[in-house]
Amino acid sequence: MEGLCLPAEQNLLQTHNKDSDQALFVDTSFPVDSVLTEEGTIVWKRPKEICDNPQFIVDGATRMDICQGSLSNCWFVSAVASLALHQEFMEQVVPPNQSFGEGYNGCFHFKFWQYGTWIELAVDDRLPTVKMEVRDLSGTITVSYKLLFIRSKENNEFWSSLLEKAYAKLKGGYGALQLGYPSEAMEDMTGGVADGCQLNVSPAELWRSLSRLLEKGALVCCGNTVGELEQKNEQGILGKHAYSVTGMSQVQTKDGPVQLLRIRNPWGHTEWTGPWSDGAPEWDNLEANEKKRMNVVSMEDGEFWMSVEDFQKNFQMMDVCHLSPKSLPGAEAAVQPWECAMYEGRWVRGMSSGGSIEQKELYWLNPQFTLNLLEQDHNPGDPGQACSFIIALTQKHQRLRKAAGMCIGIHIFKGDQDRVFLNQRDLCKATPILSTDGYRNRQEVVIYSCLPRGRYIIVPSCEHAINEGEFLLRVFTEKGNFSRPVDRSSMYVNMSIDPSVVPTSLPSLDSCRAVFLQFAGVDEMISAVELHQLLKKLMEELGSLQDSEGFDLESCRSLVSLMDNAGFGKLGWEEFQSLWSKICCGTLIFCQLDLTRSGSINSHELVPALQSAGLKVDEFMVQLLALRYCTSDRTVTYSSFICCLLKLDTMTRKFQESVCTSSGSVTLNYQQWLHITMYN
Repeated sequence: MEGLCLPAEQNLLQTHNKDSDQALFVDTSFPVDSVLTEEGTIVWKRPKEICDNPQFIVDGATRMDICQGSLSNCWFVSAVASLALHQEFMEQVVPPNQSFGEGYNGCFHFKFWQYGTWIELAVDDRLPTVKMEVRDLSGTITVSYKLLFIRSKENNEFWSSLLEKAYAKLKGGYGALQLGYPSEAMEDMTGGVADGCQLNVSPAELWRSLSRLLEKGALVCCGNTVGELEQKNEQGILGKHAYSVTGMSQVQTKDGPVQLLRIRNPWGHTEWTGPWSDGAPEWDNLEANEKKRMNVVSMEDGEFWMSVEDFQKNFQMMDVCHLSPKSLPGAEAAVQPWECAMYEGRWVRGMSSGGSIEQKELYWLNPQFTLNLLEQDHNPGDPGQACSFIIALTQKHQRLRKAAGMCIGIHIFKGDQDRVFLNQRDLCKATPILSTDGYRNRQEVVIYSCLPRGRYIIVPSCEHAINEGEFLLRVFTEKGNFSRPVDRSSMYVNMSIDPSVVPTSLPSLDSCRAVFLQFAGVDEMISAVELHQLLKKLMEELGSLQDSEGFDLESCRSLVSLMDNAGFGKLGWEEFQSLWSKICCGTLIFCQLDLTRSGSINSHELVPALQSAGLKVDEFMVQLLALRYCTSDRTVTYSSFICCLLKLDTMTRKFQESVCTSSGSVTLNYQQWLHITMYN
């Protein structure tokens, strides 16, 4: 029986080329998932075992090379077909100088854009096939192997099958490619932002929109969604077929100006036959120099001109992929490329995941970014006085985690020139001036719009405050405009400390001295066990704080190591005085926030609490502290807060006491590093 998935373990390390003694590459890291076993008996075969003369690419990589297989991944197939319209972009993803000839070792390379950077993936050329047996009239059985997934119309061409395998590896297996949106794959293969555009606008508005898009170097694809598949209408436009918009120009005729769009059919034949088509009488109304400028050539090359009005009559959909100068080399050729800023962030429950805008009490927890629009668009033909921008919110690693995905959205609020954030009170009252169309279960949601000059606040969020995940926010603006992440610590006002909120007064140092000596040994020092007993005694009157879990033995070991400067594993009276002083300070801060006397505070209250103690940390560090000190319900108990406060205070002090370089860094030898990290 043929193997279901991968060959037996002993065959994973190498297979041999029948034509030489060279070992062929085997990708043992390729993820094998249930979709392969669901298809029945699968045989993994290399192209040289499928046909006699395999080729990587035959006569260029085109959309006609792609035939969908048994996977429900038409979203990926259509994206590859669109990319194939642009050779320079296709070669970025599918390096063409690969073959089954000289130097062949069974390994093929592809490149994909992932969250801000291009990565290269290598896969072996073993492809999932099914065994086919045909018996002729004489009873002879002929055995062949049929590719299970994407294949080329040319039986000996394999670039599309191998590209699909590499993309499956990127996403976590062939099963991860079941169902999706073309925009996701388009972005993975260009680094751009994919979006749909409305065609049911006035011709003048469509002209202005396309002018801005092509000026920015965007890839623009259009399609006719009516009629029979690949069948021509009366004027030569194919039904359910993808075209690309490659240019635009306004010409002066005897009857006045006419706005024309240049369209390309990837097939290279079957052109538009209506007005302004190749050889149409409309061209006779142009001067010779105007014809030359338009590069009018009467040949069946797949490229043709048509008016904006005819474009709207014959095409019902238009998809756009906005490119930044860094996404692809070709994007740099744009007349006015976008400025692009990228920010990585996380939604963490109880910290930075505030849920939807309807959840007023928590929405303010979501990350915020400022959008500063200072320079208006330079579009002489556009009467509007505004600043264009694109905001794209992407949830990361959705398919790799095999998660169902979250519903995500973007809201934009009018900002304040005096502040760079909106606090809880502001957001409860504010109404967004722009937003995505609700919350959508998409890998990416996009806002492409324009606003008057000013400061705005971007709030990316997921629908439910319990959702957690990583995201990438990309902001495309005109030169001179910019965006910034909001420092969460700036959202909090320093608390005023009111000693009366503490349930009962804390013991003074004088009264602590007597209790300390009661538990100390003959050396007048206390160990972690003795500190545990001592703190329990001192805090007997602290009400709700004492009712919580208190300082357990492990917490006391941590406190001793933090305050033990001599390395004895014990604390003397002076060290205990310092510890008690910090505990008193931390208790006052904690009680300002624990207004319900529950013995715990919410995780998002760590920031104002630490700020009140004079400790400033960035958002990522706060998230790490929450992972370390929070309970499962995202709260911080009294004892955990005191341990967190003392740990951060001690590590900050030790850094400040070290010899600092001009760049703000310190140098530690191995022993110093171990001492700080292992005994603190």
